[in-house]
Amino acid sequence: MIITLENAQKFNPSVTQEELDGIEKAIRKEANNPFQNLAARFHQLIFENENKIIVFDDVEGLRKGDTVQVSNSKWNDGLYVIESIEGNSITLQGEPRLFSGSNKEAFITKVEYPADIIAGVQKLLQYDAKMVDKIGLKSKTVSRMSETYFDQNSTESIAGYPAAMMSFIDKYRRMRW
Repeated sequence: MIITLENAQKFNPSVTQEELDGIEKAIRKEANNPFQNLAARFHQLIFENENKIIVFDDVEGLRKGDTVQVSNSKWNDGLYVIESIEGNSITLQGEPRLFSGSNKEAFITKVEYPADIIAGVQKLLQYDAKMVDKIGLKSKTVSRMSETYFDQNSTESIAGYPAAMMSFIDKYRRMRW
């Protein structure tokens, strides 16, 4: 998770967790970058129940509140937030509904977002809060005051935001092969 729901609601009180998840997916897809910290990667996982993962190594480099990505599992791939760590057991927040089982090929990796990505998301949330009642409005005239907003077509927008606002992603873009 790039930003917690509580922090996001300081910038846009009406934002939901689903919208934050969508912004995160859009940024990861647009940058073609998983933002993984490869120093905090653990292999050979056991999915004990719907929200608990057992790691065979000592869990170092992870804390409560960190985002992790499960990869190369049959059914449990995705992004999750750590609720607690006890020994080599990682409990995940919410209701991730993992499928139980052992998987030698699966691995878990810590996801870390740079400060400018976090700041960019905060600006996107402020933009959403400010522009919510102006979407679809190109021009408005009241008495002698006139407001004109720019057209936003597919070439000028990324994930529903003006392309200029998403420029904070540019330095993190990776080549698509």
